[in-house]
Amino acid sequence: MTKMLQLEDENKVLEPSAGEGIFIESLLEERQNIEIEALDLNSDAVAVLKYKFGDNPKVVSVRKTDTLFDDRLDMYSMCGGYYDRIIGNPPYGAWQDYEKRKDLKKKYKGHYVKETYSMFLLRCLTLLKDKGILSFIIPDTYLFLNMYESLRKTLLKSAAIQEILIFPSHFFPG
Repeated sequence: MTKMLQLEDENKVLEPSAGEGIFIESLLEERQNIEIEALDLNSDAVAVLKYKFGDNPKVVSVRKTDTLFDDRLDMYSMCGGYYDRIIGNPPYGAWQDYEKRKDLKKKYKGHYVKETYSMFLLRCLTLLKDKGILSFIIPDTYLFLNMYESLRKTLLKSAAIQEILIFPSHFFPG
C-alpha cells in the first residue's frame, strides 16, 4: 500500500486511524523526507504511537482526535485539501451511537452514515490536495450496495480511481 502512494520528497502524509503505526513504519522505510501526521481516537493507540515515533522528526504530529469531526481537518477541507498522500485501514463495523449518527448525517448529507469506513473515505477525499493519492483497506460493500450510491457518485465525480484490488475475505481472518 505504501508503494501505491508513489511517495515523493516533502509529501505531507496523513494516517487518519493510525492504530499502532504499522503503515507509519512502512512509510518511514519507503521514504525518509516526508512529514507524517498520525491520528487516532483511542488513547492507548495514541500512547503507543507517541512512544514509537515521538522522537522521529518525520512524524510531525500524533493526535488523539475523532477524524470525522476534527476542527483542524475541517479547516483543511475548506481550503481545498492539505495532504499529498493518505493511507489507512479505517474502522469498519463499529457501532455509532444515535447522537453521533445524527451529527454525521448533518456533516455528510445524503450519505449512509452507519458504517464508519465510508465516512473516513469521504472525509479523506476532501483532505487531499489536487493530484493527491489515497490508499485504503476497506470492505468492498460500497461497490455494490444501494445505500452507498451517493458514495460511488462522489468517487466518480471527485476522484480518479487508479486501482481497486479485491481480496477474498479469508485474507482477513475474523
